[in-house]
Amino acid sequence: MHQIWENLIPNLVDLWTDNFKELDLSNAPFRLPPDVWEAIGADCGASGNTIPSAFGRRVPNIATTRTEFTAEAWCLFTLHLAPALLRKRFRDKAYYVHFMELVQLLELCLQFEISTEDIGRIRTGFAKWVNDYERLYYAYDPERVSMCPLTIHSLLHIADSIEAMGPVWTAWEWPMERFCGFLLRAVKNRRFPYAAIANYLVDLAQLAQVIHRYNLRDMRPGAAVLLMPRKVEVPSLMETKIAQCLATRYTVSMAVARRHVQRPGAIAQWGKVQRIDGGDLMHAADLVSRPENSRDASYVRYEQLVDRYARNHRKTPEFEPGQFYGQLLRIFVLEIPPDEELGTAQPETVVLAAIKTLQVEYPPDVRMPFYRKDGPIEVVDLQSIQCLVGRVYDTQRKWWAIIDRSGPYAQAQFTELQTSA
Repeated sequence: MHQIWENLIPNLVDLWTDNFKELDLSNAPFRLPPDVWEAIGADCGASGNTIPSAFGRRVPNIATTRTEFTAEAWCLFTLHLAPALLRKRFRDKAYYVHFMELVQLLELCLQFEISTEDIGRIRTGFAKWVNDYERLYYAYDPERVSMCPLTIHSLLHIADSIEAMGPVWTAWEWPMERFCGFLLRAVKNRRFPYAAIANYLVDLAQLAQVIHRYNLRDMRPGAAVLLMPRKVEVPSLMETKIAQCLATRYTVSMAVARRHVQRPGAIAQWGKVQRIDGGDLMHAADLVSRPENSRDASYVRYEQLVDRYARNHRKTPEFEPGQFYGQLLRIFVLEIPPDEELGTAQPETVVLAAIKTLQVEYPPDVRMPFYRKDGPIEVVDLQSIQCLVGRVYDTQRKWWAIIDRSGPYAQAQFTELQTSA
C-alpha cells in the first residue's frame, strides 16, 4: 500500500494543483485554484488540534509543508480529511465522485478480514477506477500519456495479491518500521547497541509473563478504568440531568431521583476514562484543561436505544440501537444504597457521562456525518460510549466533518508493542 500513499495520491495532488511533470493543466476541469488549495491546506493543518493522537500523527498543511508528509500522513489525509475538504471543490463533480470511489476501495482493502466477495469487488472496482481515470484525466490525449504511470496499472493487481497473500495488513511495511523505531529507543549504549536491545526485549518478555501468570490484565468486554478524580461542584443543570437519568433507569419519580442525587457526597467526578482492553483514552472537557495547540480527545460516538415510532404515539414503542455523536463533558460515579423506592436490594455503582450532543447531518454524496450546531446536554450510561472521534473544520462552508474509525470504517491499526502475552 506504500506505493498508493507515496505515489498514487501525491500524483493526484500534483494533477489537482497543476504541478504534474511540467504539463500545462491550467484549464483542466480537475485543477483546483490556488486560493482553494491554500484553504484546504490551512484546514488540513488545523485539524491536528481536533483529531486525537489515537488516530496517528498530525497531518501537516498540505499546501505549504507537503515535504513533511509521510506515508502515514498521506493515508490519514486520503481516508479521513480529503473526503470532507475536497467536497464541492471541483468544478466538475465527477472528479470528486471518482476520488471517493478510490477511498471506498482503499477502505475495503484495509479491512481486517476480507471475504471472497470483497476480493471480487476490489478487482472490478479498481478496473472501473482505472478506466475512469483514463477517461477523466488522461482523456486519451497522446500529449498526456505521462499521466498513466506504472502506479496506475499496479492497482489492477491488488486483488490478485490479496487473494494470494491475504489482507493487506499481513504484508505491508508499517509493522517492521514501527518495530525498528521501538527498538531504537532501547539503545542507551552506543558501544554495545545490540546488548542493550537484547536486554530490553528480555525485560519486556519477563514483564509479559508476569502479567500473564498473575492475570493482571482485566479483559472483560467493555471494562474501563477511571482516571483523574475531580473534587469540583456539580452544576445544578447536571444534577437535574442525572436525576432524569436515574428516574428513567429505576422507573421512579423525579422527586425520588433528586433525593439520591442531592445526598452529601453522593456524586464523585472523574476527568478521564479508558477501556483497559486497548481502547481509547477519553477526556471530559469540563474537568480536564486542554493547553493551546494540544489534541482534543473529548468527542465521542455513543449508542442509545431509540423508538422507531417516536413520532407516532399510537404505535407500540419498538426500540433499536442508534448512533450518536457528542462531546464528553463530565464523568459521574454514584453509589446507590439499598433502597425500597428504587427497588435495589444490594448497593450499586452507577457510572454516568454528561455529553453535549451534536446536531448531525448525513449528506447523500459522502459517507461522513457533519454538524454545524451543538445540541442539548444529556446524561447517559458510560458504557454506551463506544470510541473517540476526530473532527475537521471546513472554513468555506462553516461546518465540521466527524471522522469515525469505528463500525464500517474500522481498519487494522498497528500501535506500539504491548507488554501482554
